[in-house]
Amino acid sequence: MRQSVVLAVVLAVIGVTAAQTTLPLQSQPAAGLPATVRAALEQTDDFAFSFSQPGFYALLDYLKTAERPPGFAHPPIAIEDWSVLLERPADFRGLPLTIEGRVGRNTAWRFEQPEQRHLGQVWQLELWAANQPIAATVILTQDAGDIAIGSTIRVTGYFVMIRQYYSETKRVRQAALLVAQGPTLISHTVTHAETRPTSDWILGLVITGTAALLGVWLLVRRSVGRGRSPRSTLHASGPAPQSLADDLAVWAEEEAKRSPGKNDDDEAGARR
Repeated sequence: MRQSVVLAVVLAVIGVTAAQTTLPLQSQPAAGLPATVRAALEQTDDFAFSFSQPGFYALLDYLKTAERPPGFAHPPIAIEDWSVLLERPADFRGLPLTIEGRVGRNTAWRFEQPEQRHLGQVWQLELWAANQPIAATVILTQDAGDIAIGSTIRVTGYFVMIRQYYSETKRVRQAALLVAQGPTLISHTVTHAETRPTSDWILGLVITGTAALLGVWLLVRRSVGRGRSPRSTLHASGPAPQSLADDLAVWAEEEAKRSPGKNDDDEAGARR
């Protein structure tokens, strides 16, 4: 009898534990969201290529004016394995989740539709993590322009949906879409001046290359100049004569003395 009672108690405890484990997360309160936001989230279609859906707009509009960040009313759920979002997106919709990943892209944009222009500018971060089957798209309502590519961030936001997109290789990929106000932890930040090092690096490279070419040109010029005398060191072997007439006269007299009979023969031939 006593053993039967103990066994019944054990089975009851196991049943309660199993019920708590398999309890859908969707049955939990939607993190204190207004009824209008919850109703809009119920219209969300997962695995769509566009996240322009009522639930996304409703959450974004709510966070633009909310005084408290996601996870304030209810503790956020830390997601270590992003595959659970891919397998059961409806169970996590509207709940505050905390994820951590590296920033692969950081872009700012505004809504072009007139009915959404009041939402203003948002920042879109594309996160990835090792050994995760999907990526994560995080839409931030606060300025995130100083978050550098490659930074590791931790963010808590409301889960919206699983979206699809085309990768750079034109393959269909999936990403979890979250809406948040801002990151809770950033491993590395840079200033706006540091986010544009390319132009300064190119300018420094050009200056260094120009200086190197100038140095080579000077060395070549020096080596060539050593083979010939500078103009300042050139001089004549003797002083220039004052008059060439005197020299010609002296030369003529010397020639006449060397061949005395030549003129006589010439004169005799002329007479004939």
